Amino acid sequence: MKTAITFTSLIASTLAEGYFGVMATRSASPIHFLPLNANGGKFYLGGTPSSFCPPQVGDVCKAYPGNSTVLAGGDGTLGLAVIVPGGQRAYIAPDGSMSYTVPHSAYIPEGSIVDGWTKEEGEAYGWLRYKDGLIACPPAEESKPWPVFGQRSNVTLSPDCLGFSALAFNSTKAGAWEY
Repeated sequence: MKTAITFTSLIASTLAEGYFGVMATRSASPIHFLPLNANGGKFYLGGTPSSFCPPQVGDVCKAYPGNSTVLAGGDGTLGLAVIVPGGQRAYIAPDGSMSYTVPHSAYIPEGSIVDGWTKEEGEAYGWLRYKDGLIACPPAEESKPWPVFGQRSNVTLSPDCLGFSALAFNSTKAGAWEY
């Protein structure tokens, strides 16, 4: 009985934290089932996250390996699920790129959009939505990840870009010290 209570508590605390990963769904396309990754201040479908953990924080880094991108929020705003003091906030930059703040800084460029995010829960998974939709554009080099953009009326992107749905799946903890 104690195990069932502990397991139930774990699930409840995970859902309360709101940590989740995302993968793109667009059937019969090159982006179908690619993970959303934070890398170099931007978000991409495919590739790997650029995570970092400073040596001075010691063993805490072992618990947060940074090998996947974990998000938090989806209740208007969105951020990365990180341990770094101050966190890292996601936003849609003036050029439409889905971006995030650098560690230890709250700076977001003027003209960026920080709200419009919703996360809808389902039985096995949920959906992350951006108010005007998310799209991914083909990379300059075929083997590179696809840059992600939030649709903006004042930004024109390539007609080769693909809209996608963002499948959200719960995560039990933050993904990295910082991305």
